[in-house]
Amino acid sequence: MDANDTQEVVGSVFLDDAFGNLVFGGALDIRRITRGQDLVPDGSNWNTGTTLIHVAEFVVTTNVGDHVSVLGEQLLTTSPLGTQVADDHGFIYAILTGLPILPKGAALKIGRFRHAFGIDTKSDAAANPLYNLIRKNIGFISDRGLQLNGYIGPVAYVLSLADGPDSLRTVTDGTVESGIRIGPHGSGGGILKPIQNNSPPVFLHVNGTLSFLGKRIWLGGSYFDGNSYPFNPNNGDVNPSTLSYKRRFGFATNFKIWRLDLAAEWVRGMDTHLLKYAQTPIKGDRTATVEGYYLHAEIPLTETIDVRLKYDVWNPNTEKYSTFNFSRSRDAELWTTLGGALTWHFTEGALARLVYQVNNIGKSTRNATIVPQLLVEF
Repeated sequence: MDANDTQEVVGSVFLDDAFGNLVFGGALDIRRITRGQDLVPDGSNWNTGTTLIHVAEFVVTTNVGDHVSVLGEQLLTTSPLGTQVADDHGFIYAILTGLPILPKGAALKIGRFRHAFGIDTKSDAAANPLYNLIRKNIGFISDRGLQLNGYIGPVAYVLSLADGPDSLRTVTDGTVESGIRIGPHGSGGGILKPIQNNSPPVFLHVNGTLSFLGKRIWLGGSYFDGNSYPFNPNNGDVNPSTLSYKRRFGFATNFKIWRLDLAAEWVRGMDTHLLKYAQTPIKGDRTATVEGYYLHAEIPLTETIDVRLKYDVWNPNTEKYSTFNFSRSRDAELWTTLGGALTWHFTEGALARLVYQVNNIGKSTRNATIVPQLLVEF
């Protein structure tokens, strides 16, 4: 066999290894979001529900040899608000295992993926309109980066370094205050401005499961440090026109009592508004202590129908506002969400869901949302 034949054989073996075990999958996620300014929809204070989010998720996985796995996931949106589903346009990453340079049993992930923090590591947030605190808390959901994960005894650990926000969306005066969702990838206009982020975010997450009184209790602790988009109290989203330096500690748990599946999270940290990225002059103290709570309960009614209830509160300044003061002024910057969902798993890999949520129920500026959803996985 000559050199050319050898090269062809090696190339053929590589292609067979890389593409001979391709696995295709995906999902169709359709949501119709209707918003209103009171608790019950009517023609005078609710819109017509014309916002249609239609996402086709296409996933390809394969293995290359014994040590490399590759996953690619693309979200094909057909709506200007499509980025509200999973808040990104997809993932692409490689997982390296069994390499001599890695700790025993550890894996290295490289690419774009959802970083691990808090209860988000246990939830189905990407496919569920009953969102958790991850966006209010961290400021973004997925990003390019490196991630090392493994086990030390019964404790799992995840350490990752993200690229962090690399652009700001400049907007006209009053846009952030208006409550329009403006990004970082969403609608609302503005001009995208590339920046140099000199503080790439670091994530650390550890979790484990213990037994107590015959029950299995999942416990997790998380830490975050880096620059990210600050919370926007006008719409409960983020303000992508500037950056803040964030430090976060969080604790989360998940366990069952009788038939109830319960989850909870507590987060606390410091935010410092960065002068370098400020679009307008900053008044007052640039540093604030933030705090958030999240509670979630899943109640199965039958084998195919369940009810989910959720409450969360985000306090962007604990010195200025009391987290659990339910009689709040119109100008208070706290953001609360009380919601519920009825889900029918009508066949394997498919569900229909109806979500109802109320934001800031204790304020005169409260508003509500109804979201019917159809999700089909294949």
